[in-house]
Amino acid sequence: MIQLESFGNEAQNAACYVYGDMAVQHAASKSRRLLDRLNRTPTFWSVSAGAFQTAAYISLGRIFDRKSRYNVDALLRAAEREIAIFQRNALAERKRDGKPTDPPWLKNYLDKAFYPTLRDLQRLRLKVDQHRAVYERIIKPARNKYIAHRERHGHAEMQQLFSRGKVRELWRLTTFLLQLNEVLWELLHNAKKPRFRPMRYSIRSIYDSKSSRSSRHEYIVHDVKKLMQLIASAPPNHPL
Repeated sequence: MIQLESFGNEAQNAACYVYGDMAVQHAASKSRRLLDRLNRTPTFWSVSAGAFQTAAYISLGRIFDRKSRYNVDALLRAAEREIAIFQRNALAERKRDGKPTDPPWLKNYLDKAFYPTLRDLQRLRLKVDQHRAVYERIIKPARNKYIAHRERHGHAEMQQLFSRGKVRELWRLTTFLLQLNEVLWELLHNAKKPRFRPMRYSIRSIYDSKSSRSSRHEYIVHDVKKLMQLIASAPPNHPL
């Protein structure tokens, strides 16, 4: 299902942009030495932060904008329209993987698999609608009126556009998309009942953790952490 793959890529991109930017800010807040090092090249880090934010808002717009070809609503409509791909016969064909005979475990696997109804998919749509409301309140105005079309120019107007929500809401919105992608992937490929497993979203808890999990937002935070440690520990250069 090409729409699911495209959605997954966009959700992971958004997570990288949001958490990459936040991880740099968090690292700088924890170390005066690191902050001093970063302040030697302030223009680069300012431009980097702006690029991360712009890319994040654009990715989130592609996901929630109903005019986008691979937006999340189109994905769920396709899932509802093609619900047969989640059913027993289609699952069996995928698990056969082109082999002429069934593997011995297949019947038992198919008997225990979860086959969604339209109501199951509609429950996922309700969750999307709840998070869309957050997107429309804290992301869409800035994306449409500044990032996409530059309708607003003054500093005060821009501040108003970019301060409509809390950082925690942006974290939860981003991690929800990762969860949704995982749920749909497991439903399609492994016929697992939709369950949104807990996912860490706090920058502090991820940054301070000694190990990263498989989610893309945790990978980028730990990559940023390694980079910040290298910058902080590198021998000082000659004065600029």
